[in-house]
Amino acid sequence: MKNKINEELIKVKKDLYLKAATEYFDRYGYKSFKISHLAKELEISVGTIYNLFTSKENLYLEYLISKLQNFLDTLKSKETNNPKENLELYLSCKYEIFIQIDDNTTDPYFFHKLDISNHPIVDEIYEFLIRQFKQLYPNKNINYKHLSTLFKKLSDGFIESYLIEKYDTKNIINDTIELFFYGLEKK
Repeated sequence: MKNKINEELIKVKKDLYLKAATEYFDRYGYKSFKISHLAKELEISVGTIYNLFTSKENLYLEYLISKLQNFLDTLKSKETNNPKENLELYLSCKYEIFIQIDDNTTDPYFFHKLDISNHPIVDEIYEFLIRQFKQLYPNKNINYKHLSTLFKKLSDGFIESYLIEKYDTKNIINDTIELFFYGLEKK
């Protein structure tokens, strides 16, 4: 019984510290983030944070996973019966995250550097994309996972291109959709 209570206390602490760290990352970005500043703000020791997250990178990984969970929750809550609109929703939410990350001086490439590709949340995001392509192209001899990966990677390319050289992102969603489907539907 005591172990179960301790595990629950650790989970609650971890969630509370992650919430505070999320606000801190959102405000100052990864580069400016210092565990010591977070500890001071929370009025706890640096060691307490390291006992729960082991490193700044692991804390940031948890932050990114929480961002992905929010991203997925938004997709699920706003999903419609129109698969093209849902793909636009995916792009809108995704691009919004990176524009926010770029604006708060976080290293935008850090997201790509972390290995979160094997996290279950990523699988759920791919399932969202797969559902849309199955609706758009039912009963076709298509590898929907492959198609979803291509769509995701194209949007990653738009982000990387933006990070290399800023450009007007006003039409980025439409540009991504048109480029992807023009190649897909080309006869």
